Amino acid sequence: MWAFLPLIIFGVIVGVFVVIGAYSWQKEKERTRQLQLTASQLGWSFAVTAPLNMIAGLERFALFNQGQSKKIKNFMYGEATGIKAAVFDYVYVTGYGKNRQTHYQSIVYLEPSHLSLPFFSLRPEGLLYKIFTAFGYQDIDFGQRPEFSKRYILRGPDEQAIRRTFNDGLLSFYENYSGTCTDGGGNQLFIFRGGYRFQPQEIQSYVGLGLSVMNLFPRYQWSQARAKESVHSQFADNAV
Repeated sequence: MWAFLPLIIFGVIVGVFVVIGAYSWQKEKERTRQLQLTASQLGWSFAVTAPLNMIAGLERFALFNQGQSKKIKNFMYGEATGIKAAVFDYVYVTGYGKNRQTHYQSIVYLEPSHLSLPFFSLRPEGLLYKIFTAFGYQDIDFGQRPEFSKRYILRGPDEQAIRRTFNDGLLSFYENYSGTCTDGGGNQLFIFRGGYRFQPQEIQSYVGLGLSVMNLFPRYQWSQARAKESVHSQFADNAV
């Protein structure tokens, strides 16, 4: 009996991992089913997986410039109030060996044809970022909005253009929706919460949040007629 104990322990461990793996697989399958149903209710298209070049220029944005083994899953896309939009799960891996970690993130993507933004990255200012900024890591602060400056780290190559873009209304919005992350540039916007995946019933509210952010940018001029114009899309031509 004692001679077989190591094998029994090994078998139990393997069995536990198999059960956990099967449970995770089933959960992911159910999530995909629910998100596909949500896409159908919105009148949007849906793909279980999509190539990274489904949205052009991802490498220009901070969120997509970290880690490896990057994947886009549960990609739903269509229009929201005449604006090209998508919601998807983004998966990437950081570290190696014992330090390997898989990150899961849901993202709202908006592509308004008549928005022109400087490239920027906005994140909540956690302890690690505070340490970085103490050693010269870029953080664009606004003296007239100390609460925003305390809560967020804002970065980008053209600081003056970013300062012109982040008007008082936009700064106030982020103060009231603490934890909202945004990457933007040109006519592309990515809105998300760090490390959070949307539940299917939250999709519409997060798309609405993204549209609210979009409408606060000063260069955004709403026109229903212009929204319906035929323009070049950042969505790749090789549709899923």
